[in-house]
Amino acid sequence: MKIGYLGPIGSYSYEAAMRYKKDEDEVIEMPTISKVIQAVEDEKIECGILPFENAIYGSVVDTMDGILKNKDLYINDEIIIDINHKLMAKNKESKISKVYSHPQAIAQCQKYLDENLPDAQVIAVASTSLAAQLVSKEENSACICNSACQQIYSLEIIKEDIQEIKSNQTKFIVVSKTKKIKKNAKKTSIIFETKNKPGALYKILGLFSLTDINLTKIESRPARTRLGDYMFFVDIEGSIENENVKKVLDFVENYCQDFRILGS
Repeated sequence: MKIGYLGPIGSYSYEAAMRYKKDEDEVIEMPTISKVIQAVEDEKIECGILPFENAIYGSVVDTMDGILKNKDLYINDEIIIDINHKLMAKNKESKISKVYSHPQAIAQCQKYLDENLPDAQVIAVASTSLAAQLVSKEENSACICNSACQQIYSLEIIKEDIQEIKSNQTKFIVVSKTKKIKKNAKKTSIIFETKNKPGALYKILGLFSLTDINLTKIESRPARTRLGDYMFFVDIEGSIENENVKKVLDFVENYCQDFRILGS
């Protein structure tokens, strides 16, 4: 099986892909989240590993919007990675004038940057490993990345664990065009847009409450139709194979003008 991930090699997405793959699988790096999604859509790869949600800074909007746009994608699994950001440079004694990293990593380490490198230019790039790749070719610059990048790009660690909150984790999802229900699934993910009627969202949420189904995530994104229209990403406890869950989702669909089950 071919598995795509946000590269270059050494990124947290690479770490998630390596944890997910089996011996016979091939992992393929791609430059952006949208390229991973497009490769799944075009069936150039069987599945893609995408960053979805961080414990500190919430959801990754590029992934959410990609799922909204491509309506035949399903979530097959998820991988949780501990995030330990490190500041690295080509030379430990470098006078750092630039810091490269992914926007989420920059945000998670903003306090450290403000206190220790207030005059450095902070540059956002597509991934933490791309930041490491750039720094390996530059003097007086540093990157925020993970342990794997040190050996891959011959870098030196200046400071470890520079993220603001030490118990930091990121959830990665496995997406494909095949709808799979994981054995003994404990969670179901859905997307919906309510009908344009008063109290529609309230009624939908009430259905879950009345049937004692717990919501573990609810987040909105613009529906990209007109101003004020939103799609809701919702995670609920329980598998779609559970009769109670299935029955409630059938009711929920009646209150929606767009409804998709992403997976269990």
